[in-house]
Amino acid sequence: MRPLRALGTLLVGGGSIAAWLALAGVFVPELDAIASFLPLFGLMILLGLVLRWRPSLWLVLAAFTGLVPVVLRMAPELLRDVPRARSGMQQVRVLSHNVWVKNSDPADTAQAILDAKPDVVMLQEVDGSFRPMLAALRQKLPYGTDCPPGCGMVILSRWPIGERDYFLKDAGGRKFGPPLLWARIIGPGQRPFTVMTLHYPRPTSRDQAVRIRDMAQALARIDREGLVVAGDMNLTPWAAAMDVQDQSFAPLTRMTRALPSWPRAIPVLPIDQLYAGPEWGLVSAQRLEPTGSDHRPVLVTLGRR
Repeated sequence: MRPLRALGTLLVGGGSIAAWLALAGVFVPELDAIASFLPLFGLMILLGLVLRWRPSLWLVLAAFTGLVPVVLRMAPELLRDVPRARSGMQQVRVLSHNVWVKNSDPADTAQAILDAKPDVVMLQEVDGSFRPMLAALRQKLPYGTDCPPGCGMVILSRWPIGERDYFLKDAGGRKFGPPLLWARIIGPGQRPFTVMTLHYPRPTSRDQAVRIRDMAQALARIDREGLVVAGDMNLTPWAAAMDVQDQSFAPLTRMTRALPSWPRAIPVLPIDQLYAGPEWGLVSAQRLEPTGSDHRPVLVTLGRR
């Protein structure tokens, strides 16, 4: 019994310290990556209290103190307002998925994508074992984008695609902004809309903050009313960097709310995100079943507001 009580004390103490270090990421960017695991730190603290069984007042106070940063970071995400679509408006099903360069069952992943019946599909890491499956997807999603070597992304649609490109370009044809793939979707009976997909570096890389800044600056130069941006952003809602991104992407709204998509077996990190412009409202956002990728697919249904 004593070893369990000792373990409980360690869990409460370790979880509390880790939670406060994660909160310090607001001031020290190098610590912000720890914030991705805030919900796990909260579970550590609660499990520690259970293992201690009739814990001392000091341990209860330590646990309460450790849970403060968890609540401070998680509550705003769980309570934030997401605009809803108007009833009766035409809906668009958008699927975003990092299919993983080392996909262990590409055929199963491709079938899961088709079974979801999406209107638009945005994929990342297609330049590995999954690439042969693109031909199969095009049987049901015949319109798609081209991407140069090393891009690793693709957009597929069951509706015609107009303009499309890798990188945004100004009126003079000069590239600006970070690497991303975009396409103009021409859906039946509705205004055309633009979709973009991207793949951020990991939060342990300083390049992620640069990518967020460059992306925000690029979006400020284009029309965002009907825009949809989705991809593997390697960024969780508990991170201070997500606050920066949410604010700098405005008037886009993040439609994915605390939707864990990685790792495949037991998703704990919500790192695959989808933003949409003011013309869109949310109908539903869901994580699909696992396949051969290390990520779960994310399916978001949008409707005009």
